[in-house]
Amino acid sequence: MYQKIFLVSMLFLTGSLFAQTKGVSSFEENGLFGFKDKKGKVIIKPQYEQAMEFTKSGVAFVVSKNKWICIDAKNKFLLESFLYDNGPDYISESLARYVEEGKMGFHNERCQKVIEALYDFAYPFENGYALVCNGCELQPEGEHKRIVGGKYGILNKKGKIVLPIEYEAILNIDAKRRSAEVKQDGKILNVKLK
Repeated sequence: MYQKIFLVSMLFLTGSLFAQTKGVSSFEENGLFGFKDKKGKVIIKPQYEQAMEFTKSGVAFVVSKNKWICIDAKNKFLLESFLYDNGPDYISESLARYVEEGKMGFHNERCQKVIEALYDFAYPFENGYALVCNGCELQPEGEHKRIVGGKYGILNKKGKIVLPIEYEAILNIDAKRRSAEVKQDGKILNVKLK
């Protein structure tokens, strides 16, 4: 009974988010972007440096003060996206990275924060796991950046640390065997994930 009510509630919420943004499109005025509904009525006045269209999940990524942020149809700030390839981070395995107070975490397609921003850097999820590090930093290397220093660990999609953040490097993850090849004190080791 409760499952049916929950499912109907989720379908209604998803449908109402889509209905709020169906027919909404971005427009430019005096070099700034805003959004209009399908009748041409301005629903979000031009204020953003760039704008992507609203997704089926009812959110849009826009540039404000040189940062990609996620907003809802009421122009509410939801989060700051991690900048990847000159735009907001891509969804990988239903999650993408966000930035908060200099730390990284993960959000879902509705820009809801799913994994708290606790890491100096996080790689996208792959096969159910993400590499994370603390004490590391991004250093410019030509037009790109690379991660240097710090200690590395592994996170699962529930946000649980399955390998402590204490290794010099993580060279390989074997999701089937729930193990990883790591570098510690200059040695290569195979360790089990929790």
